[in-house]
Amino acid sequence: MKLTAFFISIALTFSVATASSSDFSAHLAARESRISRPFTKSTNATDNGPLDGSTTEDLYSTNWAGGLLESPPVGQRFIDVGGTFVVPTLRGNDGAMSVWIGIDGGPNAPQSILQTGIDCYIIGGVNYFFAWFEWYPQNAFEITEFVVSAQNKITLRVQAVNSTTGIITLTNESTGQSGSLEVTAPDDDAALQGQTAEWIVEDLEQDGTLVPLPSFGQVQFTDAAAFTGVVEDFASVGVAVDMVQNGGFVATSTINENIVTVDYA
Repeated sequence: MKLTAFFISIALTFSVATASSSDFSAHLAARESRISRPFTKSTNATDNGPLDGSTTEDLYSTNWAGGLLESPPVGQRFIDVGGTFVVPTLRGNDGAMSVWIGIDGGPNAPQSILQTGIDCYIIGGVNYFFAWFEWYPQNAFEITEFVVSAQNKITLRVQAVNSTTGIITLTNESTGQSGSLEVTAPDDDAALQGQTAEWIVEDLEQDGTLVPLPSFGQVQFTDAAAFTGVVEDFASVGVAVDMVQNGGFVATSTINENIVTVDYA
C-alpha cells in the first residue's frame, strides 16, 4: 500500500513485527498477521432477531458488534465516516478486540473495507493498545507513534477521496496528538463501493481462529455519523449488530440518535 503522510502535529511511522507463534501471548510480537474481517453472519441466527428469546431486531455476527448503516440514499455513496469513543480498560482473562470505524465491509459490500481504529489486548492482566489502519483485504498497518492508553478519548475519521484513495485521521483528545494519512487501495478489486458505514467492536483472529473476547465493559461511539457528500446520515438510521458465538451473546449493541453503545455480555 502506498503511504503518504501529512501530519498535523506528529510524525506517525509504520512497523510490522516479524516474530510469530501459535501461542496467544505471541500475538503482540506477530502483528504482521493482524487483519480485520468483513461482517460474518452468525450461523446461530437469522438475518434479523430474535435469538434465544431476545426481542431485538438486530443483525447477528460472530465477529462484529456495533452500528451499521446498511446502504446510503439511492444513487449516493458513503464517503466520510466519523466517531469518538473512550478506550476501554480490559479486565479478566487474556483476550483481544478492536474498536474501529470504516466504510464498506458490511453485508452489502464485503470485498473491501477502509478502516482505522485501536486494537486492545489484555495479557497477564496488562493492557496493551495499538493504533492502526487497514484497507482490506490487505493486512493492517500499525501506527507506532500514536500513543494510546486506557480511558483516552479517541476521535476517528475515514474519508474516501475516490474509490481507491482515502484519508484516515486519528486524534487523541486526551493528549492532543492528531494526524492524518493518505492511503491507496491494494488493488482495483478492493475499490470502495461506499455502500456501508460502521462503528464496530470486533473480535480479532489469530491463525484463522477468533481469540477470546476480553471483558471490556462498555464502548460508546458518540457523534457517530456518515456523509455522502449530499446528506449526512446518523447511526440512528442504521441497525445494531450483536456478536453471537457458540449460540449465545458475547456483546450487544444499541443505537440512540448518533450514539452507538456496545456492552460486553
